[in-house]
Amino acid sequence: MTTHESNHHAIYVPEKASRRGFLRGALAAGTGVALSNATHAFAASGKDIKIGLIGSGGRGSGAADQALSSPNSGFKLWAMADASKERLDGSYSNLSNKHADKVAVTDDRKFVGLDGYEKVIKECDLVILATPPGFRPYHFEAAVNAGKNVFMEKPVAVDAPGIRKVLEMAKVADQKGLKVATGLQRRYQKCYRDALKEVKENNIIGEIVSGQVYWNDGGVWVKDRLDGMTEMQYQMLNWYYFNWLCGDHISEQHVHNIDIANWFIGSTPISAQGMGGREVRKEKKGDTPGKYGEIFDHHFVEFTYANGVRVNSQCRHQKGCFNQIREEFHGTKGILYLKNDNKCYATDYKATSSGSMTSARKMRTPTRWSTMSFRTPS
Repeated sequence: MTTHESNHHAIYVPEKASRRGFLRGALAAGTGVALSNATHAFAASGKDIKIGLIGSGGRGSGAADQALSSPNSGFKLWAMADASKERLDGSYSNLSNKHADKVAVTDDRKFVGLDGYEKVIKECDLVILATPPGFRPYHFEAAVNAGKNVFMEKPVAVDAPGIRKVLEMAKVADQKGLKVATGLQRRYQKCYRDALKEVKENNIIGEIVSGQVYWNDGGVWVKDRLDGMTEMQYQMLNWYYFNWLCGDHISEQHVHNIDIANWFIGSTPISAQGMGGREVRKEKKGDTPGKYGEIFDHHFVEFTYANGVRVNSQCRHQKGCFNQIREEFHGTKGILYLKNDNKCYATDYKATSSGSMTSARKMRTPTRWSTMSFRTPS
């Protein structure tokens, strides 16, 4: 245990980890899980492992970059697919410039169109699934049926039928001995893993009785509709704003925080009730019809677990507001604060005048959380 702020009653503060170290850990246990396990399947023959990238946007290109950054010289990016030729070509150019010795995608293994995933799967040993998540269950199904190891981005689906499909194919993947990993990177971050160990093994905050999880920020990009663009082309370009492709930002982004609640509590909710709406995603004069699609710009949900624990969930896309992306759990002995930049720590209730749950937020908080508005006790 290392404490850095003696005056805020810290009872758990892990060692700081660099961003480089975090990415290395995330690669090792995220994209790299599928890759490293696939390595064993081909190591005996000395063959290269052919990686296929399905969806070459920002997240897909990032996952491919992480995979190719592995010290294993046998990893080769072998085939790529995307609905947009421009996006595929841009990704290929960037990855080739950075990993010239590991990018082996010839022109006949660059597939443009919605059916490109089928062609990549045929060519490769392992596939990275990083298209808009509405397609994920069906791409996963095709990869598993073809006997391929998989790294797929979160979320794995956007609706109940998609989730059932993923669960069904996960059983098939197990039966085939395939390796599957998802992009919930907090589960692989040392800060979170150390905190979970303290909670589960050392009872650092006692029994968890409630929690709060947040993804509140200013929102994401929106792209203009071009002349001659079809409705399908526009929705594919702005996939984040359409529920059949995205599932709304409560599942596309906030899934990270909700997943942490499930992980630390050790189960999934038995019920959920909440609200949401659109306050700022409203078309203005001069906007093209349907510019902001269907998604909300704010959600609040109360999740209830079988043991009676309730977790309040907030996610919001509104500029000019107080932002926070983090998780917090109250226990019978203290409070655990988690944040995706290696700023995880726990406090007891000694800094409060009464030690009550309602006054716990008056505790002094480390100054490194400069964006937070906690007050220092006098």
